[in-house]
Amino acid sequence: MGPKAKYQRELDQGLIWHDALQAKVVAAFQRLFEDLSKPAKLWFWQDKKAPKGIYIYGSVGRGKTHLMDLFYDTLPRKVGKQRQHYHEFMLWLHQQLGQFSDKKDPIDKICKQLSEQVQVLCLDEFLVNDIADAMLLAALLEAFSKHGMALVTTSNVKPDDLYHDGLQRAKFLPAIDWINHNMQVLHLDGEQDYRIQADGVHEHWYYPNNDSSLHRLQDHFIHHCEAAHVNNQAWTINDRDLPVIKSAGNKLWCHFDALCKDARSASDYIAIAERIDSLYLEGIPKLDVYQNDQSRRFITLIDVMYENNIKIIAQADAHYKMIYQGEKLAFEFKRCASRLSEMLV
Repeated sequence: MGPKAKYQRELDQGLIWHDALQAKVVAAFQRLFEDLSKPAKLWFWQDKKAPKGIYIYGSVGRGKTHLMDLFYDTLPRKVGKQRQHYHEFMLWLHQQLGQFSDKKDPIDKICKQLSEQVQVLCLDEFLVNDIADAMLLAALLEAFSKHGMALVTTSNVKPDDLYHDGLQRAKFLPAIDWINHNMQVLHLDGEQDYRIQADGVHEHWYYPNNDSSLHRLQDHFIHHCEAAHVNNQAWTINDRDLPVIKSAGNKLWCHFDALCKDARSASDYIAIAERIDSLYLEGIPKLDVYQNDQSRRFITLIDVMYENNIKIIAQADAHYKMIYQGEKLAFEFKRCASRLSEMLV
């Protein structure tokens, strides 16, 4: 069953409702599904031409990730496929670069090795805000073409706005050109946010920061950790100590400052997510223009926890939709709030 048939079945079962823009994306996925499912022409094996990839962008909650996963799940087993969050893939890439540091053209060699197993790479939440990643992406994407790998991504911004106002952005522009020439760019937007639920269900976001909200956070922790040993020993994350307020089993309670004010990265958050199923986050402040570094770390933290299905229980200065009060990251925080609307239920 291809993506078009599976999407239609979801419509027939009443799991989703018809959306013309989603149907257009599904048609693109059906095209790519058919391209990837064609029998390989062995006499052309040395010229592995990648099918045209797909880049989906639009506002939060429009079904981008769901449609990508629907496509991924329907691909036949014979098709080499890999699906990751963008942060996780880039962490893997940097690790590989460390192993190939003594080689000429390490990115080309990494992609050649990857292409032996992967024909299509699906990356969720393609959002470039790190200069180290930005400098790598042009060479990386060219290597995808060279070695016949198709790329599928979801993003909240159109290609031309990626890494907007980033340092040395001129060096990133070839990556944007590659996306526009080698991927079908589709805008998935509309009035309906499929992740928004009725108001009042987000009972695990306690605010403002005061004794009452702290007691509620503690009551939740105690109630869900009755059978586990509780301690406050620091965790070692990527060879650095992480201050811990409390931990018990796969539950972790940290202060906002320890995770977002201190210099932490996506790799730290991924390492934490591998050990927990619930994150208790104390003392989230209101974030403004003077705290953009903390704000970016908070966004990345929520992205990683969301991707790994980690529950969030939090104490904050304001409702999660009102935590960020600056302008520069307002768009990114809209996505972050939509994700929190799921994680707090």
